[in-house]
Amino acid sequence: ANSGAMFFVLYKLMPLLPGNFIPYIAGLGLVTFFLSNLMGLKQKNARRLLGYSSIAQIGLLISVLALLLQYNSDIPLLTLVLIVGGLFLNHFFAKAGLFWLAGIIKKEDIRDWSVISRNPLFVLLFGTFVLALVGLPPFPGFWAKWELILQLASHKLGFWMWAILLGSLLELVYYLRWFGYAVKKDSKEFVFGDFSGTLPIVLFFFALFYSGLFVSNLIKGFSLFYFLPILVATILFALDWLNAKIKGFLSLLIVAAFSYYLIPNLTGINRLFSYMFLIAGFIQIIATMNAKGTRQGFYPFLVLMLLSLGNLLIAETTLQFFFAWELMAVSSYFLIIRGKNAEKSALSYIIFSSAGAYLILLGFGYAFAETNSLFIYSLAGILRSSPLIFILLSLGFLIKSGALGLHIWLPGTYAESDDDVSPFISSILSKAGIFGLILFLIIFGKQYLLKISLPYLLGWLGVLTAFFGALMAVFQEDIKKLLAYSSMSQVGYIVMTIGLMSHLGWVTAIYLSFNHLFFKALLFLAIAGVISRVQTRNMYEMGGLIKKMPLSFISVLIAIIALAGVPPLSGFGSKWMMYTALIEKGWYYIAGLAFFASTVAFLYCFRLIHTIFLGQGKQKHKDVKEASLWFIIPQYIFIMLIMAISMFPNLIIKPISEAVNSNFPATINWQGNTLLSSIGYWNGNMVMKIVMGVFLVYLMWLLLRVKSVQKVKQFNIVYAAERPERPETTHFAHNFYAHYQKALGFLVRPLITKFWNSIAEGFHSVAMLFRTLYTGNGQTYALHIIIFLVLSYFIIGK
Repeated sequence: ANSGAMFFVLYKLMPLLPGNFIPYIAGLGLVTFFLSNLMGLKQKNARRLLGYSSIAQIGLLISVLALLLQYNSDIPLLTLVLIVGGLFLNHFFAKAGLFWLAGIIKKEDIRDWSVISRNPLFVLLFGTFVLALVGLPPFPGFWAKWELILQLASHKLGFWMWAILLGSLLELVYYLRWFGYAVKKDSKEFVFGDFSGTLPIVLFFFALFYSGLFVSNLIKGFSLFYFLPILVATILFALDWLNAKIKGFLSLLIVAAFSYYLIPNLTGINRLFSYMFLIAGFIQIIATMNAKGTRQGFYPFLVLMLLSLGNLLIAETTLQFFFAWELMAVSSYFLIIRGKNAEKSALSYIIFSSAGAYLILLGFGYAFAETNSLFIYSLAGILRSSPLIFILLSLGFLIKSGALGLHIWLPGTYAESDDDVSPFISSILSKAGIFGLILFLIIFGKQYLLKISLPYLLGWLGVLTAFFGALMAVFQEDIKKLLAYSSMSQVGYIVMTIGLMSHLGWVTAIYLSFNHLFFKALLFLAIAGVISRVQTRNMYEMGGLIKKMPLSFISVLIAIIALAGVPPLSGFGSKWMMYTALIEKGWYYIAGLAFFASTVAFLYCFRLIHTIFLGQGKQKHKDVKEASLWFIIPQYIFIMLIMAISMFPNLIIKPISEAVNSNFPATINWQGNTLLSSIGYWNGNMVMKIVMGVFLVYLMWLLLRVKSVQKVKQFNIVYAAERPERPETTHFAHNFYAHYQKALGFLVRPLITKFWNSIAEGFHSVAMLFRTLYTGNGQTYALHIIIFLVLSYFIIGK
């Protein structure tokens, strides 16, 4: 109430002030917003943190109001009301709700808010207010932020755009860190609010949603259809009391119905990506039905993520695209944080994801300033700022794909997510960034910065990502981290081939995307089944599972053959196309490094299958059974898809080629099952027949020649009269590539991780420095006021 009254007085007072006061007030508000959020990083007291946030929000409102009044002749009244009113309503409802919650919970330290973790209503309320305050959809602050960035860009206030978004990112850090404490820390306490105390909070909860819906109706370039994922998720939340298998079945029906509606309306590359997002998502939902109990909150966010990915494909305006992108990001965050030890990894993911989203928002803002249009394909007419816009958008998409230097969120996120969530992140979510890159390269075409080809730099970034990702995978002991770095490496190849900007290059990129989707989903699902049985992610604690889990062994074997790029599976064809495209383009050094990266990939593929399934089994695993049928069914669907595109590659390459034809002249053609390029040919059908024929010949020879096999009993190992002290010393898989680590380990030192950690530490150190200004001493505060008035006098003048 006090904030609202102060804001109203300023709104009435500002037009009466001299003109030189307005920029000063705007700057003062911006400094208040940024520094208050910076100091909030070091605050652990809940009420004080809310206080810093309130000061920051009022600072932002004052700054925005002053800026908009300065340019009010160029800004429609409705736009001004949407921005200022949206920010105020967002702050009013969400902050009041959080203060009320703080009064009920009565915990000063934000780390003690875990008491709400067993109260689903309080978790829902708290999460909603936090999402609203950090400016995520569908709340009023999201729409206000969007309109604000467009107006700042239109009036060439670039510094203000960057400063506001950076301050918003700081606010997101401490609020979502607080949310992580609330839902992930263990607590034996339980907080239950009475009806009279909880009712106002619930009313403000609904007011936030309603005001967000109301404001969205006034925004240009948006359609209420994009609320469909939220509506479906809300219905699933209402059914959250049902058994997980029932909700899984409902999710299958929802995704199937949405696909049936959406896919026939898509064409070209968008339709191809709909298969990756929706059909592959449908298949992987089957594995989630292995869960027992109700698994509250899981399926609403899973369906929200998949449907938001589908909405990306039909977006006609930048607002529709950004809305779907943000929904995808926040829903995937809630899926990730469900992991047992995923608190820090989920926070890292959402920080990088939000930073990427802000870069995309900046790109859209600059694009609107150039075109005065929200339609995506209007960006094709941009000339002056296109390199900057392209760089901003590309960085946003590359963060989502986990490109080198922007990847530090990736290993922890993949590893600490629930085992049946990791396949979605690796095989599907990473393709969102790939889709964005392709979409805006179609629009912008080749871009140059100081006569340097940006797609060529994209090619180098891709191949370096592929190389270092593979190298980091080699030295992992945690099987899910190995697969995480493997995913990073494989996506690097896709980014590299996108940068080729040629017909064969893009056909290869999309073919690699499908191939990566199939074998990485297969690998993560198979490993999820293994982990569910052996209860460990350390490879040196496994071994000899081939007889216990033969179906999982076959899945992993098929997947690593496809991944490694050896005959006869689809990976071989994709690598042949990749090298052909690189040679045609003349990128010989990139081709050489890509070949070396592929060789490194073979090392971790060999380790993966050898250490888990071959060798001697563990005594504690003697009663292990095959993975659940819920894991096996989607695995063998993906195996059939891999075999189909390996035996008949024209089934998928022809549609890809036809989709790419409208962007580049075709450089490949077909003669039956043979793919012809300018420097060679490939017949997947013939390769499959030859390899299988040779395999059968050797198999028959072994069956006829090998008469007896000597079996080695469990623990048939001799020690020097001592019992080994640690389990890893008994297993050959521990530190498997120590010799390579001595030679090449310096290449994978965590320099990038140290770089980002130093930036985070720098922000926290500066925050602590400013925090020391708040001494609690009245005389010190009086001195602050005097200094402020003196500085204001000299800045504004008499």
